[in-house]
Amino acid sequence: MIETRKGADEQTMNSEQIKSLIGATSLEEYVQKGKLPQCLPADVQITLKKVRAQADEVWSVEAEKLEVISFDYEGYTVNMTFQMDGTYLFDSVDVWAEVGNGVGVATEIDVESDSGSVESTLVTSKLAAMETVERIQQFAANLGMQLEWFEMGDERVCLMPSAVTLHYLKQQNRWKLVKIAGAYRSVDKVRAGLSRIADAVN
Repeated sequence: MIETRKGADEQTMNSEQIKSLIGATSLEEYVQKGKLPQCLPADVQITLKKVRAQADEVWSVEAEKLEVISFDYEGYTVNMTFQMDGTYLFDSVDVWAEVGNGVGVATEIDVESDSGSVESTLVTSKLAAMETVERIQQFAANLGMQLEWFEMGDERVCLMPSAVTLHYLKQQNRWKLVKIAGAYRSVDKVRAGLSRIADAVN
């Protein structure tokens, strides 16, 4: 069962600083390094207690003894997953896109609908280098980076050398970024898992 509650009343300067630092983090750096803590100054410690105090949302997954802390920024949400004992596990980014005249996470309905000639655009420019398949390919080419791609029906998944995955759904005839999953397992294990899913779907 998943329970949700809005940001806690207790706020500390330290947690505010962490939210601010995460918001200032380059997402290009994030996808290359693999985890948010690796993008922050060495003296910044991300703990469950600190980030919970400033969270925009906290999701408790009782069955798996997990807590997911969410920070909302313009155009995207950063999620940090902890074990309830405070152990930091992994992070991810949900990308919000403008679909038609509304703003929200892209869904299968949005992907399949033809809502007009106005092209879907991301709210934030922070994701400009990776918002479409063409842009992430150019970004990787500029860095001499090798990308791996997995086709999963309506979804295309890009595996970075850092073990980060970028997830694209088709919107108005273009593949648009909807999620970034930070590194949790080794790149070999992620590749094997994506291959199994792609084989099953296709």
